[in-house]
Amino acid sequence: MHNQRTQASVRALAAAVAIACSSIQFGCATSTSNTVESAPQQRTISEEDALADFDAAWQLVNDTHFDPEFNGVDWDAVREEYRPQAAAAMNRSELRQVMTNMLNELGQSHFGIIPADAADPEPASESVHSHEDAPETDEEVNVTDALAPSSNGDGMGDAITGINIQIIDGQAVVSSVREDSTADRAGVKTGWVLERIRDREVSTLIDQLREALSEEEMGIYAVGAINSRIEGRAGSTVELTFLDGADEEVTLELKRQPRPGETVKFGNLPPMNTQLEWIRQNYVNDDDRVLSIGIIRFNIWMIPIAPKFERAMYELRDCDGIIIDLRGNPGGVGALSSALGRFIMDEKASLGTMTMRGAEMSFNIEPVIVTTWGEPLEPFTGPVAILQDEGSASTSEVFAGGLQSLGRVKVFGTRSAGMALPSNMDKLPSGDVLLHAIADFVTSTGARMEHGGVVPDFEVKLSREDLLMGIDTPEQRAKEWIGETAQEL
Repeated sequence: MHNQRTQASVRALAAAVAIACSSIQFGCATSTSNTVESAPQQRTISEEDALADFDAAWQLVNDTHFDPEFNGVDWDAVREEYRPQAAAAMNRSELRQVMTNMLNELGQSHFGIIPADAADPEPASESVHSHEDAPETDEEVNVTDALAPSSNGDGMGDAITGINIQIIDGQAVVSSVREDSTADRAGVKTGWVLERIRDREVSTLIDQLREALSEEEMGIYAVGAINSRIEGRAGSTVELTFLDGADEEVTLELKRQPRPGETVKFGNLPPMNTQLEWIRQNYVNDDDRVLSIGIIRFNIWMIPIAPKFERAMYELRDCDGIIIDLRGNPGGVGALSSALGRFIMDEKASLGTMTMRGAEMSFNIEPVIVTTWGEPLEPFTGPVAILQDEGSASTSEVFAGGLQSLGRVKVFGTRSAGMALPSNMDKLPSGDVLLHAIADFVTSTGARMEHGGVVPDFEVKLSREDLLMGIDTPEQRAKEWIGETAQEL
């Protein structure tokens, strides 16, 4: 049976991860099993300081939550329940746990606590942890430990090996390998199963997370937990053991490379890496017509992707169809959904409405007329497919769900994360940051993505068998749809 409090804590963790992309640690309620006895703690935070953060967080939610009824929760009673616990917290970590539990009572996404050193890290303070800091056996690791970012003894960082992971049939399967990455040069292939990260069994990590998560939630949260153990300081190495296409073990020592793209700091969120890429591919449809299909992929909705998306749409303007890949994209700046939508809508429209307490704001789209560099550009009017999965959240859901409601796109893949509430990030007295939802969002047809997610028009799942053959099934089905649509024109 799932521990309900742990599930709620995990969702709060993932809500902020969905905006801040992994370098955030939260105090989460721990599993009641597999814990280790700890020595008595010395108090490192005063009651006054603890209550200053707690009271500020409670008041911010009280003043800004979009629902005066607080999703059916007695918010005053919640304060009375958790304030004594906050006063008794021995340290910042315990206080964050108490505050996270308080926020979990709302049962909604985009609520969490971002530690001050994650929200505004000092490069010189990056610590290198001893590998001895980790528990000695997998049995000693609880669910909270499984979700927490891990340096694996190499120092915290987000440098990568070049592989992307998806959870397929309970296994961590390589879904893509970045060209010319260390993994690519070492011969890692799509469809391989990641078995171990150094001496840590990935299957054990997945089993731990399954104790706290539903199968639907595993797609976003388990992937993040695994990635945090693969990533580390640039230039360091990590030993990964895979099962190849013949189910033979292959162990490789892979060097971590800095992420490509541009690092951006937005508000009180931690620094994030942004990257957008596009390619043009030929596809032959059933009537032997050769089609040109543009594919655009980007990892997060932050300001630097806007000019790159504009350039991509300009370069791909003569394509027969466009695929926008939002798989694993956790969201970001909500207003960018309208800014990007203008390149594929040829008439004024609204993606939906954001409802705050006493106010509303529409996500309006004004079709593009000219590029920012002065070239005429009409909106793309050909077929557009959006790829999504359980890792697509927040602004990705606003964009996909809003355009789906307008009938402008077809969505391929699996149901999105269901974490679509617009939020603010406010500093607390200690410097920690409160992530808190301030609005509800519904599309132009009244569709609400919170909890339910965006339901794809074509449900298409990745399979290990197809990946071993180099086939990206959702992308392939989107190409087929574009080909079928072209036949009808």
